[in-house]
Amino acid sequence: MTRRFIGDILAASLDQPVGSSMARTPAIDSANAQERILEAALDVLAQHGYTGAGVQEIVEVSGTSKGSFYFHFPSKEQMAVALVDRMSQKLIDKTLNGIRHEPTPLHRVAAGIESLLSTFARQRKIAQVLLLNVLGHGKASDKKFLPMRERFSAFIKKELDDAVALGQIAPQDTELIAHIWFGALYEVIIRWLLTGRPTPLTKATPVLRAALLRSIGAEPALTARGEGSRR
Repeated sequence: MTRRFIGDILAASLDQPVGSSMARTPAIDSANAQERILEAALDVLAQHGYTGAGVQEIVEVSGTSKGSFYFHFPSKEQMAVALVDRMSQKLIDKTLNGIRHEPTPLHRVAAGIESLLSTFARQRKIAQVLLLNVLGHGKASDKKFLPMRERFSAFIKKELDDAVALGQIAPQDTELIAHIWFGALYEVIIRWLLTGRPTPLTKATPVLRAALLRSIGAEPALTARGEGSRR
């Protein structure tokens, strides 16, 4: 048996209540335990923040064990990194899936802004964990969450690069602009999380979308369906 397989058996047995039989395979039990831990961590982090979230509470909410937790994640920090990575990737995938049929890069990036705000408005818990509760705990810790920010910025940069290539906007520093755009989105969402304004969050979409598009020399009206490239 490989070391991984032995580890799966150990993790599954630690999660198994005394006196019960192991009906599922160890590998399935191990994967299920990891999923339960991450789901519980989302709830605990949303409620208590990163500093206040304890491994013991996550274990109790997930119905697993400390042995299982540390088998899957060497530390609370590594667990948080895994959680942020999974949530941010799902969010990007959902956004890309929702805008793939838009006709031009500017249509896609405009629709992406709307999709992100709409998703966070419906998933306040995820917004709180991704953008508020896991950041601000020191430079070394925050660097581990930088890929999440880079992932969002890369999506924006790609669409702006394509817009330049098609002549929708003039050539410009799309990498810097992408980070500026992410910063604007971040500030709007953080204000909503902390103050509840605007209510609903999507109320900010038209103003934010128009301001960001005008910042690159694009007229917001041109991103309406049926309109093409820059005139």
